[in-house]
Amino acid sequence: MTARKLYPYVLSACLLGAAVSAPALAQILSPGELSRAHASLEGDSQCGQCHSSGRRVDTGRCLACHRPLAARIRAGQGLHGRQYRGRDCGSCHVEHHGRGSHLIRWPGGGRDRFDHAQAGWPLTGGHAGLACNRCHTRGGTFLGASRNCASCHRDPHAGRFGGQCGGCHDETAWARVRLDRFDHGVTSFPLRGQHANVRCNGCHRGDPPRWRGVEHATCGSCHADPHRGRLGGDCANCHTERGFAVVERLRQNHPGLSLAGGHQRLECNACHDRGNVQAPSRGSACVSCHRPVHEASFGRACNQCHSSIRWLGLSRRVGLAAHARTEFPLRGRHEEVDCAGCHPTSQPPRQRFRQLRFGRCLDCHADRHAGEFADRAGGECAACHDERGFRPTRFGVNEHAGTRFPLRGLHEAVPCGGCHRAPPPRLDLHVSDRRCAACHENPHGTQFAAEMRRGGCAQCHSPAGWGIPNMDHRTWPLTGAHSRAACAACHGAAAATQPSAAQATTQPSGLPQRRWRGVPRRCDGCHDDPHAGQFRLTEPRRACDRCHATTSFEIASFPHARITGFELEGRHARAECGDCHPSTALRDDTRTVRWRLGYRSCADCHANPHERRRR
Repeated sequence: MTARKLYPYVLSACLLGAAVSAPALAQILSPGELSRAHASLEGDSQCGQCHSSGRRVDTGRCLACHRPLAARIRAGQGLHGRQYRGRDCGSCHVEHHGRGSHLIRWPGGGRDRFDHAQAGWPLTGGHAGLACNRCHTRGGTFLGASRNCASCHRDPHAGRFGGQCGGCHDETAWARVRLDRFDHGVTSFPLRGQHANVRCNGCHRGDPPRWRGVEHATCGSCHADPHRGRLGGDCANCHTERGFAVVERLRQNHPGLSLAGGHQRLECNACHDRGNVQAPSRGSACVSCHRPVHEASFGRACNQCHSSIRWLGLSRRVGLAAHARTEFPLRGRHEEVDCAGCHPTSQPPRQRFRQLRFGRCLDCHADRHAGEFADRAGGECAACHDERGFRPTRFGVNEHAGTRFPLRGLHEAVPCGGCHRAPPPRLDLHVSDRRCAACHENPHGTQFAAEMRRGGCAQCHSPAGWGIPNMDHRTWPLTGAHSRAACAACHGAAAATQPSAAQATTQPSGLPQRRWRGVPRRCDGCHDDPHAGQFRLTEPRRACDRCHATTSFEIASFPHARITGFELEGRHARAECGDCHPSTALRDDTRTVRWRLGYRSCADCHANPHERRRR
């Protein structure tokens, strides 16, 4: 069609566009109203959200919004990832048919006729006749439905058999159970030995069979006791799952008496003279067959020591257990000592055991302190040591309080060798010099020589720590900001004050010497003069505290009339300080506020407006 022939149509469209509003024009150009799900994209300015030039619908733009579906397509999952990967979305999903329209052209002609095998999961058995919304319960989407049986079906086994229902059931019906697939090992009663050959209905009786709640705590739950309770109720003491005829645990689990040691060589009738399941006529106590051999009375419970029926050469464990019945129970390190360490075989038996001395530690142990503590608890070791070992000692902070040097503050954390410095293997427990300077270096040189003579470091410090001085600052009270300042801010290094040769020689190496004496007390001794000497070098001279306080350098309220003699009245009362006191440049290019003006008359600041009239 030529341009001349198209002209009437173009002109008609332009006139029509001029006659209608913009929303109406968009409705005329749109193929139809969008569905409810896409209603937010209505309008000709939104077309590019789904459409691209030269194409009806851009699949890439669809998947940019429908991201979960895009992920499944990339993973090759579901219907879109398996059957329709790479195809145009518009071939199945339609739009512009109104708010209540259906967006899907289902394969097969309808949702109920959809072949679910195309989605990767054929519906068979009981699943085949279900409506879609029985499984796809998330409104508006068919994605993400779980294949786990428990996501739709209640687990009657409460998780006891795990989550793989297909091990016993199939999709035909829950009541149809494939027992040949069932692994009894996942239950609380795995089938072993002869139990593995028993048919299911041998234990799970009834019609239908009872699968849950079958009693199996003891053998008697299923089997009759041929012994009628005479051998106890634990059949496993003698029998195994290989069969009742196999009695292979009797000697290991013989009731009442161990058959270890010499008993294991005996025939049953050597003791059981009235039958194997009858108790021996002589009784079951050791003394029923064996003559007592102990002079001391250890009772009739021979098995407490001879549990393995070994009469001689008893184990060390038995000896330690028997030692608790003597007058010297073994505790701590004594349990590790070899028996011959206290009972030497070189001595006769009576002297070795009956006449052994053990009343004091020194009966066995040498005095490592060479009589140093003979006057303390009679030199007995137990005052400081116990059976756990010579180290660590029991002599702690509380015991140290009874000496001439109680441990307080940081001294409590000092190891013994920090003060008792004799070389190993033993410590010198007598410390003759208990002055602070005997252990601690003096960082102050000779500044406090007088105090050191009177009472030493304790004049200012306490054992709680060097950083917590007992300082009396009343000669120069700390107020305001001074009370919050660090000590070193005023008491700096003494090197800046050129200490004397005597101070330098007494100063310990490696410790900073602070200047505690001779610290200036005037403000200008610590603080710079921001006024460039205006109040120090000119009369009348003013100290800093005339205007400032220790609370802050900033002046909260300045009594101008009282201090300067120039009362601010009228317009002067509303003037800013800088109007009269300007910032002035000094010779060294620094600046300061000029507080002292040197003039007080009006003419010093104001021009005379009457000069012209006088002329």
